[in-house]
Amino acid sequence: MSSVRPRRWLRRGAGRFPAVVVVATLMFLYVPVLVVAYLSLSPTGQPTIPLESLSLRWYGEVVADRRFVRALLTSFGIAAVAAPGGTVLGLAGAYAVTRSALSRRVKGVVATVIALPLFVPTVVLAFGIGLTGNYLDVGYGYGPVVLGHLFWVLPFTTFLLSARYAEIDEQLPAAAMDLGADTRTAFLTVTLPLLRPALAASLLFAFALSFNEFLITFFLAGSGVTTVPLEIFGKVRVGATAFLNAASVLVLVVSAAAAGVGSALREPA
Repeated sequence: MSSVRPRRWLRRGAGRFPAVVVVATLMFLYVPVLVVAYLSLSPTGQPTIPLESLSLRWYGEVVADRRFVRALLTSFGIAAVAAPGGTVLGLAGAYAVTRSALSRRVKGVVATVIALPLFVPTVVLAFGIGLTGNYLDVGYGYGPVVLGHLFWVLPFTTFLLSARYAEIDEQLPAAAMDLGADTRTAFLTVTLPLLRPALAASLLFAFALSFNEFLITFFLAGSGVTTVPLEIFGKVRVGATAFLNAASVLVLVVSAAAAGVGSALREPA
């Protein structure tokens, strides 16, 4: 009887362990975010818990800060170029690794090359792009930053679209071609509509990734380009804590909205 109880406790503990791990992970990830959001409502800017009262003062400071607004527009501009570009390149990459006539070995090589930015430390990738740009006399600025962001988002868009491609029945475009459609028409009328949810999701995920990218922008922007992550980094160095709390919440809202909508658009085939 005594040996049965420990076994029962062990089984109960083993069954609860995954839930405990999930809860602990969620707390580790989101409790700091909730604390920042809470402190952003401090009327005095002092990081004291609990707050005596709530205020939107620092959100007003963020909106009124011309440097931050300019950085916000710059981030939107860069992401507005990098996201569509990364999605188009990702579509080509997804086709190459799923539906092209390449051999399985060549497809594996292509997939590995596309995935390299995920395995190379971002700081090394950014430094390498910057060094190559200097060698080619490209310099710094918007162009190198957009190029760096394209390299960074390409693996994500490629493999997101590859997963969608794999769900599409190959017989559907083949049937359209049997009915007289050429390859281009079959793609536009059959394959592309089935890819639209994944394309939209890819676009929004790429936008969120580009909008939040710091290291690549830091190495490639030079002195003439300031994005939101760079502006926040500058505020950290001067200790503008209350301002940063509100700014971080606004950036989080933009990124979460893009990622959330993108995730919602990933419909099953």
